[in-house]
Amino acid sequence: MLKIEPLSNQIGARAVGLDLSKPLTGDDARALDAAWLETHALIFPDQTTLSTENQVEFLSRFGPVLEERIPGDQHSFVSNADGKGTDEMNAGYREGELTPHMDYTYTPYPADVISLYAMTIPESGTQTRFYNNVSPLARMPAKFRDELARYSIFCAHDLAAMKPDARLYLEGRTDPKAPTQSHTWPLIRQHPTKPGLETLMCTLQQTERIIELSDDAKGDIESRAVLDRIFNDFLYVRENEYVHDWRPGDLVVWDNIALQHARSPCPSARGPRTFRRVAVCEAGNGVLDTVEFLNISDSAAAFA
Repeated sequence: MLKIEPLSNQIGARAVGLDLSKPLTGDDARALDAAWLETHALIFPDQTTLSTENQVEFLSRFGPVLEERIPGDQHSFVSNADGKGTDEMNAGYREGELTPHMDYTYTPYPADVISLYAMTIPESGTQTRFYNNVSPLARMPAKFRDELARYSIFCAHDLAAMKPDARLYLEGRTDPKAPTQSHTWPLIRQHPTKPGLETLMCTLQQTERIIELSDDAKGDIESRAVLDRIFNDFLYVRENEYVHDWRPGDLVVWDNIALQHARSPCPSARGPRTFRRVAVCEAGNGVLDTVEFLNISDSAAAFA
């Protein structure tokens, strides 16, 4: 019997009593849909028999499943070890810190939904941190929120530097000569699949500056000050965070627009850390956009 257990800060709910290798009943599907709208993340423990096909089928409830790193596959792997299609990824992506981000905000196609299935976890454990992009808007002063609604942000990813631990707004502007993907977003965006929901779009890893406050002569001082306030007072604070301690067999599904995610370094010396990833996007594919931008043969080399 399905039981929904809220976790914290409208970030997640644990769904206990389901075997996702089997079809959902109508009642269970409706209960999950309601929890999804409120919490933006669903944690399914003990999915020890979940196959790739099961994960892809379940994620297809949220929209079109993406082909990502391996051409033709609707899944990929996030791992600190070679193999499983991760050999081309640099050590930072395999083992290093990931600062808070939503996937692909430097393209027109940030993923709508992401899922990770825990295949192998180090004995010492591993965590993923989630931050809510929705609730800070309700907690900040109305005057400040109204100010933010007038701004747009420049999100960038320097494909030569490949820094998953970037704190981009503090590091200065990206080199205009570098192969840099970028996209401009409203700082506060209407959620594309949840009508009436507004979210912050700025992230530590991928937001370079607020365009309206940028000044070549002054080095974006005003932009940095506003982003400092968002990040340090409202977004990356304990009351806006959920930390997931992974166990083998966990499936975590989250809204990549309503939530950001991050991780601490997890070197391979601590033991293998491997997740199977399936993602969804209605508008397009951020990895294929990268492939086109780089003019390379396929997505397997996009993170080299």
